[in-house]
Amino acid sequence: MKQHIFSSLISITKGLHRDLKTEQEYRSLNLNNKQNLQFKAAPNFEIVFKRALSEKKKYYKSIIDIEANCKFNDLINGFPKNAVIEENLFNYNLFHTEYHQNLINTNNYINKHSLTRNSIDEDNVFIIHYLKANMIWIYIELQDRYSQYSNEEILSTEEIYKHYFNENLTELEIIPAERIVASIKPKKEIINFIAIQDDLLKHRTQKDNILPYNTIVQNPKSMARAEEMMFEAGIIDKDYNFMDNIKAKNKSVLGVLYFLFINKDYFNKATYKPFKKIKNPDIVRFLNHRYNTDARKQFKTFEKNDNDRNELISNEYILKNLPNQIR
Repeated sequence: MKQHIFSSLISITKGLHRDLKTEQEYRSLNLNNKQNLQFKAAPNFEIVFKRALSEKKKYYKSIIDIEANCKFNDLINGFPKNAVIEENLFNYNLFHTEYHQNLINTNNYINKHSLTRNSIDEDNVFIIHYLKANMIWIYIELQDRYSQYSNEEILSTEEIYKHYFNENLTELEIIPAERIVASIKPKKEIINFIAIQDDLLKHRTQKDNILPYNTIVQNPKSMARAEEMMFEAGIIDKDYNFMDNIKAKNKSVLGVLYFLFINKDYFNKATYKPFKKIKNPDIVRFLNHRYNTDARKQFKTFEKNDNDRNELISNEYILKNLPNQIR
């Protein structure tokens, strides 16, 4: 199945659903599976995906990486510097037609075999969605590098996921690649963070639908230490503004932080003058206002998904070490 893995994995006759090898067999294959990726040019984008833990996931991730590397090099070779415009127009259409059909076929395979993202921890679901991410990656590389030869509408990463798979991701899987530039770095300025155990009167306009800090927060010391850790982890800046970082998954981390704040009883259960229960939407509204962002979607996603939430907690220092109630 190593040959033409992009098509064979989603084939009706040779697809992933027909591969019934054991973990021990995959382990043997992995011992002999040497990966040596060499790119003809530096990719403009990179894939951020869950870690492959089982032997089957590791095996297929490796051979998908190898074929994606080959397809990327074919793409670069397809647009030589000495090519005439007509040749580039023809080749763009050729590549686009192939990539477009790959995405359609993959979506059909996902639907036929019920391999939805909700079960991504399962081997086959993980593998097909990793294959899909690589297909989208090569599609984006084509658009980004050679869109001047295109007669097709140019789609953003979000639009590709929505158009072909009807997905709205909380965190993008394909992001711009980091470029390492040699330079003399200026001396880093030391920025002090002051944990404010009160409303942020200097930084935020007060709103009637936002409960005051002293009304909603039950444990100011725990909250203050948590916010110090958020600053140290690059989640918020010194003025309490959320710092978006797709690669570090800051928005997802923030959604889980909201969940843990509630779970660790950082907040009161009710107000008493007048009496009114404090509900999760009240807390999320308070936190969004405090950190100048909107993480409702991420909070709801991780509140309902124990597996994804626990995996993120196990991989993030701040989530593993968030303080309980400090007296």
